[in-house]
Amino acid sequence: MRINMKHVWIVFKKELKDAFRDRKALLVGIILPMLFIPAIFIISSLAAKSAFEVKPQKTPIAVLGKENSKTLTQMIQKSEFQIVDSKNPKKDLQDGNIKAVLIIPKDFEKLILQEKQVQLQILTNDADMKSSSVGSMLSEIINNLSKEITKSRLIQKNLDPSIIEPIVIKKENVAPPQKQSATLLSFLLPMFLTLWVAVGGMNAAIDITAGEKERGTLEPLLTTAATRTSLVTGKYLAVSFMALLAGLSSLIGVIVSFAVLPAALGEGFKNSPFSGYSVSPITVFIMLIVVILTAIIFAAIEVAIAAYARSFKEGQTYLAPINFVVIIPPYLTMYKIPNELTDTYFVLPLVNAISVLKELIYDIVNLQHLGLFIISSLVYIIISIKFATRMFENEKVLFRS
Repeated sequence: MRINMKHVWIVFKKELKDAFRDRKALLVGIILPMLFIPAIFIISSLAAKSAFEVKPQKTPIAVLGKENSKTLTQMIQKSEFQIVDSKNPKKDLQDGNIKAVLIIPKDFEKLILQEKQVQLQILTNDADMKSSSVGSMLSEIINNLSKEITKSRLIQKNLDPSIIEPIVIKKENVAPPQKQSATLLSFLLPMFLTLWVAVGGMNAAIDITAGEKERGTLEPLLTTAATRTSLVTGKYLAVSFMALLAGLSSLIGVIVSFAVLPAALGEGFKNSPFSGYSVSPITVFIMLIVVILTAIIFAAIEVAIAAYARSFKEGQTYLAPINFVVIIPPYLTMYKIPNELTDTYFVLPLVNAISVLKELIYDIVNLQHLGLFIISSLVYIIISIKFATRMFENEKVLFRS
């Protein structure tokens, strides 16, 4: 059937007016996506900082056998850890009342003077990230003492202390701060962006298909002069518009998160896993292309599925699995760094959008991958629109009871 653009425009305006009258849908589809990503950004920053950051002056530890080594005890006291007494150190450690237990044996000083080896024991609760960090800090203090003792012994024997270190390892982390924080962001951001695009047009898709069936307004609409192709095109464009609005809203949330929040959070943002990360204008522009193409695909699929439903509630049931399907691709690419993503990832439906977004978060713009994504997305758009049109033109589907 021919498409009458005047009819398409009339249907498009009518469906958009209906969509904007639903304030709850607008809240879920437009306002929440804009607030959700900044909220996740703040919560993740504060949670990560809280989980890893150790302030010795506020961290209680137990030292059993303090009297056995004044030197070591003084070093720990100098580090400002709170040394507390504990009747049951293991239980207190498991309960989180203390963060580590250091056990100094009775013969510590005697064995040191005899130039023999002595064993110290550090107990930590590795289920508690702070306890694990405290254990590492205590190990470093003890290692420093051990090096000083060794150095002193060698000097007394007129030997060069460096002879016990024939090889010195110098480790250097060459990853820019932006790429270190990208690991977590490359999982979270693509998932939330595509999730909001999928959710954004869902209510509109159900309302203009199954909802119209339920209200009994679909049959009169089909008797008008407008062809079914014009009707489905107008409705489809309205759903695409709502999905796109949700995608743009979440994209604004991304920009706010990286352009405004770091300055607003100040010291609270320092040392968070996202500090030092920013998004460039070209990154935002390509993200916009990804959002637009993904919104169009989801709109067509949602219109086709919702057209099969007999009521609004049934439509919600049919479309609910989309929420779960959307979060699968981020897990497929979760443990892949960008250079491990082959061309196949950029042609698979939805995985291609997630993969392009993942590269962008690592500040990589690969034109070949971008081209594969655009071409494959256009193919999926054509297939999904034909599917939606078939469903809308099939009277057995539209008027099934």
